[in-house]
Amino acid sequence: MTIGVRCGSCNRELLLVQLAQPSQGFRCLFCGFAFAPAYATVAPGVANRAIAAHAALVAALTQLQSMTGDRLRLDQATLVGPVANALPQVEAKAKEPARHAAVVPTGGPCGTRGIPPTAISDPRLRRRRSRTRGPRRARSQASGAEAGPGCAPGR
Repeated sequence: MTIGVRCGSCNRELLLVQLAQPSQGFRCLFCGFAFAPAYATVAPGVANRAIAAHAALVAALTQLQSMTGDRLRLDQATLVGPVANALPQVEAKAKEPARHAAVVPTGGPCGTRGIPPTAISDPRLRRRRSRTRGPRRARSQASGAEAGPGCAPGR
């Protein structure tokens, strides 16, 4: 039996055993997302312990069930409950990966249309200003549009 996991960034499925190699750095095999950045050297050992504990629990329960048959019925809630409580709640509908930034709606500050907020603050990704500013300024003043936050009037 294998333990399935899902990347918190690209949302792809992996097996925990695939992350148990210390040379992999405890990262997603697809996108390279670091699952435990501060514990990259320790996390593979903990993953191996979880895999071993899972296998031991399944083997022991199978053996116990074969010995007792229907004379002993284990309470599934007491077996599954503590494990479920140790894991975070997973939403039924998969969320959009966290690394994708929200997009500023049309008509955002400084005329940014459909540009992620990180691009606004990154000078390398800003839209180049036109050398001819006259018609552009006249259009924005004629439409009654105000400069957004952080936009200097007359620029």
